[in-house]
Amino acid sequence: MIARASIKIIPLLLSIMLLVACGPAQNTEQLPAETRNVILFIGDGFGAAQTSLGVQYARLIEKRELNIESLMHDGNTGYSLPLPFDSIVIDSAAAATQLATGQAVRNETLGLNPDGYPIETIVEWAHEHGLGTGLVTNMRITHATPAAFAVHQGSRYNSEQTLMDDLLQDGDVDVFLGGGARALVPAGTLASAAFPGIPKELDGESIRDDEINWADELAGQGFAIVSDSTSLRQAASSATKLLGIFSADSLPYVIDGRQMSLSTVPTLAEMTSAALDVLSRRDEGFFMLVEGGRIDYAAHANDPGTLLHEILDFDAAVGKGLEFQRSHPDTLVVVTGDHGTGGFSFTDADFGPATELLLDSGIVYQPGCCYPPNDRLNILFQQNASYSYILQQADMDPDKLVELVLVHTGLEMTMDEAREALVRDEQGLPGTKDFRRYHTDPDDSASALLGLALARHNYVVWSTGEHTSDLVPTYGRGPGAEKLRGIYTNTHIYSVMRETLEAGR
Repeated sequence: MIARASIKIIPLLLSIMLLVACGPAQNTEQLPAETRNVILFIGDGFGAAQTSLGVQYARLIEKRELNIESLMHDGNTGYSLPLPFDSIVIDSAAAATQLATGQAVRNETLGLNPDGYPIETIVEWAHEHGLGTGLVTNMRITHATPAAFAVHQGSRYNSEQTLMDDLLQDGDVDVFLGGGARALVPAGTLASAAFPGIPKELDGESIRDDEINWADELAGQGFAIVSDSTSLRQAASSATKLLGIFSADSLPYVIDGRQMSLSTVPTLAEMTSAALDVLSRRDEGFFMLVEGGRIDYAAHANDPGTLLHEILDFDAAVGKGLEFQRSHPDTLVVVTGDHGTGGFSFTDADFGPATELLLDSGIVYQPGCCYPPNDRLNILFQQNASYSYILQQADMDPDKLVELVLVHTGLEMTMDEAREALVRDEQGLPGTKDFRRYHTDPDDSASALLGLALARHNYVVWSTGEHTSDLVPTYGRGPGAEKLRGIYTNTHIYSVMRETLEAGR
C-alpha cells in the first residue's frame, strides 16, 4: 500500500491581480470561482537551448509566435532547477518523479523517495479524490516520464512487462495515449493482434513472458480501445475511459512518420485533443500529463532538423491545451521541460573569409568570423527524415549516404565526409572522436557523426549526447500560474499544481 503524502490544504484566494501579468495573451480576465483542472506539458529534453531554437525558427522564418512564446508574454514565467537527490544532472525518471511528487529523488528511480519507499504521485492523489486522470505521450506509456506518475520501481530500466503491470494494476489512470503495445499483449503474439490499427512499420512481437492481455483486461473495465487516428476521434466523442496505443514501441519521429506515410498515427496534438474531450466530461475535474518525448531523443542523436520538428510538434499540442483553457478558465496549464539534452547551439565559425558587403553608407562590412544567416533555420526545417532513418537506408554505403543526405536534407556532403560519418571500430560500433564518453548509445553516436559532417552547412554544434544541467524555462496560464514566477527547484511545480487542484475542492 502506497504511503499517502500528507500535505496541508492551502486555500487559494483567486483575485483580479492576475490581470496585471504583462503581455497581450493573458486570458486571465475571467477568473473562476474555483479551480479544477491541471494540464502539465513536459517537453522531454526541452531545455533553454531547445526553447531558443523553436522561438527563433517561428519568429525569423514563419514570422509568428510559438504557442509557448505567447505564454511568455503572460509574465507567469520562471526557471526551474532540475536537481535530483545528490547530483547536478538529472535523468527523465527522476525529473518526472519530482514533478509528480514534489520530492527530490535518485536518478533512474520511479516514484520512490531516496530511501526506496513509494511516494504518492499527483495522479494517484487526483484519482483518490475523484478527479479524472490522463497520460499522453509519443513514447511508450511505460517510458520514464509517463511511468513516473503512476509507477513505483527502483529502476526505469526494469522490464517493460514489470513497468506496464505496475502502471495498470491500481486503475489510477483513465486515459492512456501513446505507444508500448508490445507489453500489453500475450507472449507470442503481435501487437497488431490486439491493436489492429497499428501499421506494419510500427508493429512488433510481444515482450511479455505470460498470457496476460491487458487490452482485454482494460476493455472489461470499461476502456474504449483504439489504435488509429480515426477510431481515436470516434471514441473520444463518447468514451469515459480510453486506451489508445499506436505502436509496439514508441511512436516515430514526426518527419519519419511522414516519410513512411503513417497518416493513421495521430499527432501529439490530436492525442491531446482526444484526451481533453474524454477528461472534460468529469464533473470533478482532472489532471493530465502530455509529454513530447521525442525532443529528447533527437537531441541525444545530435540531429537538429529532427529536433526542430519535434519542438514544433510539441508546441502544437500546447496550443490545444491553451485552446481548451480559453474556454475553461478553471484550468491551469503548465509548460516545462524535465532537463536539457545535447548542449545544442548555433555558433560562428572559421570557414574562410566572410562575405564582403558594401553598406549604403559606403562602409565596407566584412566580419572576422562567419556567422550563421537566418536561412540556416530554414535548412533545418527542410529536413524531411531523421539522421537515424537516413543512416538505416544508406546501410553503410558512402555513395548512398551522399545521395540520401542530399534528398532528405538538401545538403551536399563529400565522399570523404561520408566515409568519416560511417567510420566504425573493430566491433562495428561508431564513436565520436571528441567527448566520446559523453556519447553512450551507438545509434546516437552514428547520428552524431553524421551531424558533425553536416555542421559546416548548418553551423550547429553539440557538447554531448547526454543530458545537461541547464535551467529549464517554465510557463503557466490560469489559476495559480503566478506562483510559477521566479527561480525554484522543479519540485515547486508539483506544489503549484497540487494547491491549484485542492483549491477547487
